[in-house]
Amino acid sequence: MKKTITLLLLAVCLSFQQTFAQMEITGSETYGRIFDLTYDVNVPNKIYAITLGNHLVVSEDNGDTWSILYAMGMVDNGRIDLLKRTADGKLLTFIIHAPNTTHNAVLVFDIEKEAVIRTIPIPNQDALAHITAYDFYEGDMDVLIVDTNFPVGWDREAKVFYTADGGKNWDMIYYTNDFDIVFLNEVAISPSDPETLYLTRGNGKIGIIGGLFISTDAGKTYKESLPGVVLDPIAFHPLDDQTMYVGTGISFGASEEHLYKSTDGGETFTAQNLKWSEGILNNMVSITFNENNPSQLIVLEENEIVISEDDGMSFQNIVYPYDNTDSYYYGLNASYNPHNSKEIAISNNYQPLFSEDGGLTVRTVPNPYFVSTGSNGVFTDGKTTNVYYGVQYGLVHRDVNTGIDTPYNLLPLNAFFNSGTSYFIDTVEANRIYSFTSSFVGSTFNMSADNGASTTQLLSIYKNKVTAIATNPTNTTSILVAFAGYEPGETQLTKIDFSDINAVVTTDITLPVVDYINGITINSRGKITLSIGTDVYVSTDQGANWEASTSGLELLGAEDAINDIQENPLSPGTFAIATSKGIFISNDAAATWTQTSNEKVHNIAFSTETDGAIIASTYNTLTTIFKMQYSTDHGDTWQTISNEQLLNIGSASSSYLFTKNSVTAYVGAYDIGLVEYTIDLNVLGIPEEETHANSMVAYPNPTRGTLNIDLKNHSGIKSSALHPVWSKGYGI
Repeated sequence: MKKTITLLLLAVCLSFQQTFAQMEITGSETYGRIFDLTYDVNVPNKIYAITLGNHLVVSEDNGDTWSILYAMGMVDNGRIDLLKRTADGKLLTFIIHAPNTTHNAVLVFDIEKEAVIRTIPIPNQDALAHITAYDFYEGDMDVLIVDTNFPVGWDREAKVFYTADGGKNWDMIYYTNDFDIVFLNEVAISPSDPETLYLTRGNGKIGIIGGLFISTDAGKTYKESLPGVVLDPIAFHPLDDQTMYVGTGISFGASEEHLYKSTDGGETFTAQNLKWSEGILNNMVSITFNENNPSQLIVLEENEIVISEDDGMSFQNIVYPYDNTDSYYYGLNASYNPHNSKEIAISNNYQPLFSEDGGLTVRTVPNPYFVSTGSNGVFTDGKTTNVYYGVQYGLVHRDVNTGIDTPYNLLPLNAFFNSGTSYFIDTVEANRIYSFTSSFVGSTFNMSADNGASTTQLLSIYKNKVTAIATNPTNTTSILVAFAGYEPGETQLTKIDFSDINAVVTTDITLPVVDYINGITINSRGKITLSIGTDVYVSTDQGANWEASTSGLELLGAEDAINDIQENPLSPGTFAIATSKGIFISNDAAATWTQTSNEKVHNIAFSTETDGAIIASTYNTLTTIFKMQYSTDHGDTWQTISNEQLLNIGSASSSYLFTKNSVTAYVGAYDIGLVEYTIDLNVLGIPEEETHANSMVAYPNPTRGTLNIDLKNHSGIKSSALHPVWSKGYGI
């Protein structure tokens, strides 16, 4: 029989295009944090920036809206850092920052191709070194200097390397142990001479500090300027690199704060006539010239912005409150708009900033890319639809019907400790959430009936966390809560009845065995099904007696875990569990179990609208990266949505909202906030072609490289045709 493989491949490619188009980043723009904002040289109002993770983002409208430009693959929790742009505007450069790993490198990104075209590993990767500063020579991208730090026992050391051939060969040109154990703050190559190097020195361990080291022979020898002065940022005049500025760094009072200017290539310096307000660190972080109007200069200090409009003849200080989370504090770098010299994008310690008047005033730059914290959740009952997501260790409630987001208990960005509060969404009762706050003096379990606007304490307990909650659907003021401590043996299952909120009744339930409980379900008849360790137990008498339901779970060993358990709301008695050894399904009220997927899974959900549809997520751990699986045939077969298709996000939280023909997964990403990924269950099911799909597997998909085609059971395929679908804008 002839196989319609060409048609199938086209359908598969189109289905991936469909799902890719359904990915949106929808978190509130109030909480966005992006860094290293950098203007494009050639395209007006185009700005690049990085997230607090592995994504490069871009704005085409001067920061009003943003999109993902590049998603770096997950590398040992590595993140993109130290974004720069080459002088000709054709390339971006940045580093993989992954301390204590062997994956640190400098990357070169081609703006036109929207792709990384070069990766330059550092020479001391095996020492678990990471990059703290780097600089390319403007006239030759093969010439590069990198400053690296690495662990030595409980201590740290630093080495600086120089290459003139793109990293094929390296020379070590500075080692802290050879130079009085003084660490560097910045490294730079002269814009006009690839062998002239500048190293600004910071603090030392043996009483010797600071100084500017200058080499004219690629680091073989040095002479020193400003000895004993702790220095940090350095900047060269765009028209005359013999004119330069350096600023003092964090010296804890050892060096008087000054902005120094040299007009002879660093031979001599003059302190500029500036008066600084008193702060805590009293240091300069960045010095930036406007390349298109060199008379403009901006200096970012701890709590001051200093600007000059007359080539440094005079300066104006704008002072901000110390540790100001709402506006300027500790700016990291600045970028002038090449097409409007009054506009400056400023990377700031807390939120990105924008100035429309040359730095005199600033405003925040809204964007949706924040660090998701805690968990997220979804509630819907046909009338009310709520989405909840975590940011700044608090909770944001979104009324889906109105589109209004309301935050509760968010911590300020400068909070040193998080609150230790975790949140849980009641899936039975609208607008009800629970919170658990742990502390050294005991923990509290609380309930809110208004999405977090007000709370009532239900229980005080000496436990560390809540691992599972279930509401009785026929008595919604009665819930089961699983508490846990540091060890499995500290697990406690408690029934809480708050029908009288002024007289809450708690009852501890005796368990058949004591281990972590990560999933609980209660059906309309009051039957309790829960996981304890790697087994499932059932009670029909409110926990007085338990029956083990372990047939088929023998594959799970002592090192494994059941992470979630759910019952099909459209087919009572059908259960699914998410485990470290994959997905198991029971069609006989949890009496027996069948493994239908063998990949580690952390949560799972049945469709509330379409029987047979199931979705599951795998979270980021030491051994896994985030991905999703879905089934449209009761779990008999599964399709995978890879981490690459999901823009290489990291996540440890997901929840789902079903309609008749689709499911939207709400994912709390580590660095780009709340992600919505909608799967069209009709399109992706491709039921007519299922037997053909099982005859062949094409992977990886999507790909920019080799596509592998695996033919199953000598399926008799004579030829195939590929119709690739690229998603250029994402650069993966």
